[in-house]
Amino acid sequence: MLSVLIVCRRVDALLMRTVKSVEELKPQILIDISEGNEALGIRKNRLITRAAHDWVLVLDTDETISQPLAKEIHEIVKHSRSEIHGYKIQYRNYSFGRATSYGGEKFAKTRLFQKRYGLITPLTIHEEIHIDGKINKLNGFIQHYSYRSFIQLLIKFTKYAWQVAGEKRKAHERVTLKKLFLYGPHMVWARVIKDEGWRDGWRGIVIALCFGYMETLTYWLLLWRKLFS
Repeated sequence: MLSVLIVCRRVDALLMRTVKSVEELKPQILIDISEGNEALGIRKNRLITRAAHDWVLVLDTDETISQPLAKEIHEIVKHSRSEIHGYKIQYRNYSFGRATSYGGEKFAKTRLFQKRYGLITPLTIHEEIHIDGKINKLNGFIQHYSYRSFIQLLIKFTKYAWQVAGEKRKAHERVTLKKLFLYGPHMVWARVIKDEGWRDGWRGIVIALCFGYMETLTYWLLLWRKLFS
């Protein structure tokens, strides 16, 4: 059997779409709904301890599983291989309604694992799942609808910049002129040119510019926090 873990801030259409995508697996579904500022990693680790089944799948509310992935997960849970403790799953990222594959948008993350072997980093954002054991990779993919509109993307990246600046402040990271003025433009260059984000057309360029904005804003917010808090 399978437990699906979801952390979110509210019940909305995104959450319902995520839940519907896993219904055919007939899993135990655990949802943590909170408007607080507690780190996502901490909340997800708490859900792991409440999972009733050995296999755990972690999803966010802007993610759904594809049919091929659902079939793979069903077979893994049904015929569990004890020597495999976790699985990386490929992401298919959608930007403004269309799949994007360049500029750093093609990656895989560990999302399915045996609960006694998995631990999530207690970070505010971009938490990662660490597996104490052997990891394999699945062929199916998670459909990721992270960039739905320009306004949503701008709000999201502004929030991320504030949260990351807080993490850097706790880590006593230094602010330099290079970080304030060059890290952002370098991020845009890396995503558009080095990682060929231009191949995704205007979508790839807009995403790269937003990442550059977030990188720049993060260090200016860090400077502000150091000076005034």
